[in-house]
Amino acid sequence: MTDYFRVLHPDSQTLPIVVDVPHAGEWIPDEVLSEMSVGDRTLRRDLDLYVDEIWRDAPALGATLIASNVSRYVVDLNRADDDVSPLTVRGASRIKRAGYYGDRGVVWRTTTDGIPVMPSPMSRDAFSRRIATFHTPYHAAIAAEIERVRAQFGFCILVDGHSMPSMGRSGHTDPGSRRADIVPGDVDGTSCASVITDTICAHFRAAGLSVRPNTPYKGGWITRSFSDLGRDVHSIQIEINRAIYMNESTFVRDPQGLEQLRQACASLLPSLGSIPL
Repeated sequence: MTDYFRVLHPDSQTLPIVVDVPHAGEWIPDEVLSEMSVGDRTLRRDLDLYVDEIWRDAPALGATLIASNVSRYVVDLNRADDDVSPLTVRGASRIKRAGYYGDRGVVWRTTTDGIPVMPSPMSRDAFSRRIATFHTPYHAAIAAEIERVRAQFGFCILVDGHSMPSMGRSGHTDPGSRRADIVPGDVDGTSCASVITDTICAHFRAAGLSVRPNTPYKGGWITRSFSDLGRDVHSIQIEINRAIYMNESTFVRDPQGLEQLRQACASLLPSLGSIPL
């Protein structure tokens, strides 16, 4: 595979919006797969499967869509490129970022259930190659699209698209808790104008979905690092409950739920684009 991610532009950029989907990809290069000690079922369980399909209408509506094709087990694009553990990379120094995830930094040593992903730490050279190949270009693409849209409209809204298990697991901050259908994360009101969060909440509630901002996810590295309110760059993470659109055990799509979410997310974008910022 040569296309590690896709940048899909509209025929005409009519909305000041960039949507990115960092965790829906499933591809793992052979050399990385050979270093892993877990099977395909475990690997798929922590992916945001089909979220790129949910947001697929963004270009047709006048917004840009960026989506990774690569599994988060190769590199987690929603972590800082220096968020590493000495248990994952030999000789590394632990840098604790906001939303500290133990051994699940930019390269995961364990799954969310604590199952080891790799039998031993990787070398610094191998780690650097992963970052240079997968992480740096993806973030550069987001930055370039934000600047292009901002130059056209004077501001930009970045929507970071994710999905989440319907229930908090043992490795999460809310084990055993039933989650809302939609969780917008604006880092407790600091990553975007409040009207953006309010518009998103009202939109999904009107669609019959439960909404709980910042609980349990406030927004990851992409939301935090690209937000720049002084330059009118607003970012927000949107987590979707997987039980709405797929069987969480078999990973089979629920066509009706998937279509409901696709339509809800599609109709959200013009609403966001009409906000006076």
